[in-house]
Amino acid sequence: MVHIVSFAFLALLAAGCGNPPPGNNTEKDAGADGSAPVGPGIMGILKDHADQPIGGGKVLACMATLCLFGDAEPDGRFFFPIEPTAEVALKTLPDPTATPRKSAALCPVRIVDSSLIDVGSLHVPSLPEGALIGPAAQDPQTLTAGDGIVLTLRVADLTPYLGDTLIDIAARRIPPSQACPWVVPEGEELVAVYALHPFAAVSSSPIAIRAPSDLPAGTKVQFRTISEIDGAFSEPVPGEADGTSVATAPQMGITELTWLVISRD
Repeated sequence: MVHIVSFAFLALLAAGCGNPPPGNNTEKDAGADGSAPVGPGIMGILKDHADQPIGGGKVLACMATLCLFGDAEPDGRFFFPIEPTAEVALKTLPDPTATPRKSAALCPVRIVDSSLIDVGSLHVPSLPEGALIGPAAQDPQTLTAGDGIVLTLRVADLTPYLGDTLIDIAARRIPPSQACPWVVPEGEELVAVYALHPFAAVSSSPIAIRAPSDLPAGTKVQFRTISEIDGAFSEPVPGEADGTSVATAPQMGITELTWLVISRD
């Protein structure tokens, strides 16, 4: 269902998630004989924010040392054969030049046996205009990124992904129906999930978060991000609700802009 190219993750970084270096590829057809895919592996349908299939869209299944990537079929379907055990970041690449801008889709998947995991729909979020980043002299900067979320950060401590530039901070709240089931750690309840831009930028200092919420004041919550490398959750950052919002604890915050997951026990 999809052509797959695999290569070392360091090569992926060097190529900025673009085309693999020549002479270092292995390619094979998944379901090239027209048969239905079988496990172990991952399948799904790539869709846009309006729930429409994205035919030919690029999809990646990344692990700690390896990335698989290919094009979805005309109906948006994709399939990656992956041997267990594997921690996978199933994702797309952001497209800040599109109208509207596109963030990266992201779904953490754990393959533990020979079953075929159907993620359902992998949605590519759109992004709002965002808030322009000021010069480092204005640090710390408090920016309203979109959909009510506010980030306080130091731009001097922020490093963009290879090849990206720091222009603005943006966020899109993901409807629960468009988030894969595994975006929240097992045993926890999802409060909200956001796609953040610039995707995969990292900070050497904590980025404080405040997001709208109607949870009762005093409710304890956790803030995590999902690794775009292998789908792993970051360490939880404690936070609390005040009746109108949830916020990270003082002097604490996230350190990577990928997908932000807010949950509670």
